[in-house]
Amino acid sequence: LPCASTRCFLILCHVSLLNSFKMMQAKPSKRTKEPIHSVQVFGRKKTATAVAYCKSGKGNLRVNGRPLDMVEPRVLQYKLLEPILLLGKERFSGVDIRVRVNGGGHVAQIYAIRQAISKSLVAYYQKYVDEASKKEIKDIVIQYDRTLLVADPRRCEAKKFGGPGARARYQKSYR
Repeated sequence: LPCASTRCFLILCHVSLLNSFKMMQAKPSKRTKEPIHSVQVFGRKKTATAVAYCKSGKGNLRVNGRPLDMVEPRVLQYKLLEPILLLGKERFSGVDIRVRVNGGGHVAQIYAIRQAISKSLVAYYQKYVDEASKKEIKDIVIQYDRTLLVADPRRCEAKKFGGPGARARYQKSYR
């Protein structure tokens, strides 16, 4: 019986070797993939960080896998749409933008997303379209709102000892 199991093992090894040899001899596919034009840019506000991947496509904009009109809170929906309304849908029609956002609160995330979208479009136009249209986009955006391209450097001040917050001190009495 041990002899039969050894024979089975050898046959299985032989078959797997033949299969792997056939795979190595298979011809590679004739079509060559052209490189995908894409850029990766981040936007920040306080502790929220949004990373935008902008690539050539059909004009899809998604935030964490959802379309822009599904992003909460609804009150700040127009803040998200500002870059699109400002620059026009035709500039976004040739690109797909996917945004991943985490950290911070709802408002900070919205501001980080809109900054990432604007910066990614500018970077894409600079890298793959032409410098003139990139400059035109940049000028329009900066004239409207500088924070769409430039991060706000303000951060929360650290708490110190001797008080409940960064600057406030504990109450003291003299008598």
